[in-house]
Amino acid sequence: MTKATNLPTSQKLIKHLLLWTVFGYCYQSAISLLVKMAIDAQPEYPLITGLIYGVGFNVLAAHLITKYDKHWPVIGSVFIGCIGLLVVPFLLFGESGLLTMPLLVGILFSLPLCSYIVGLIKLKLSKN
Repeated sequence: MTKATNLPTSQKLIKHLLLWTVFGYCYQSAISLLVKMAIDAQPEYPLITGLIYGVGFNVLAAHLITKYDKHWPVIGSVFIGCIGLLVVPFLLFGESGLLTMPLLVGILFSLPLCSYIVGLIKLKLSKN
């Protein structure tokens, strides 16, 4: 049996794509619950509240992505975000399942940014 580190790049990529797809589905479930919670709180500005909740959740998701993906965490976060925020809701509910455009763009762009920042923080902390 071969170790995961001895796999060719194509097999590593397939393994990562499958894992990212599963995580993207879980990410979609969490984001949809998060948006419902933000709306149920009945804030004065629900889009801003949802975006703040989303960015906070993306910090946690970025921690998990950088923890378990040592090769391509930022690329993985882009893939996970696209699967979780675009593909899964569209396949399950159609166009009405997608988030509103400002919320979608904000959450979608904050996940790779958070992954990059968390990766830098972990790199700095491991050097100390």
